Amino acid sequence: MFVLGGLAFGALAYNLRAGGPLIAWDKALATTLPAMALKGPAYLKGLMAVGFYVGYRVLIGFGVLLGLFFIIKRCWQELAMVTIGLIGSTLIFLSLSNFFDRVRPPTQIWIIEDIPGFPSGHAIAVVTFYGLLAYLLVPKMPSTFWKAVVVAAALFLIGFIGFCRIFTGGHYLTDVLAGYALGIAWSGAVYTLIELFCQRRRRKKESVS
Repeated sequence: MFVLGGLAFGALAYNLRAGGPLIAWDKALATTLPAMALKGPAYLKGLMAVGFYVGYRVLIGFGVLLGLFFIIKRCWQELAMVTIGLIGSTLIFLSLSNFFDRVRPPTQIWIIEDIPGFPSGHAIAVVTFYGLLAYLLVPKMPSTFWKAVVVAAALFLIGFIGFCRIFTGGHYLTDVLAGYALGIAWSGAVYTLIELFCQRRRRKKESVS
């Protein structure tokens, strides 16, 4: 995950710096999709707002509650995954978005942001957080059907939130794709390392006892 996500992000970053062919897709979608949204039904604005906040404030609130639950249950490995995963994804977004300093589409509607948009912070965070929920919940599901339901729900949320950001002109397509790539790379690295560290500590305790 770390290698594939890192390579995908590198390719998208190179495309941005070199003015590659995906830039044309970015501009075309940033023009057509917000125009379609403005012509759509009235409920569309509320639906897109749901996508924005589920990938931002709801995610933060859910993360805090989940962290408190892990503290109460003394699930230190899971607590480390949530805390390091979310804080790390925020720091990655802030550092890289300021480094690339890409201006957001001029066609933003409904929710306007002026901080740099590459990579998408929403995309990094939702892959990191909702991917972690699926990672933790799937082994606890009683059947293959419910495992598939959890995975499908996580993928739907991740895809829906990314689509909302593109549809309303909040991000270019490659902003979101780059965020997904970074989320995959960061999740693969941090969750694997935490699990390996905790497994090693458990083995040491077992050998001592």
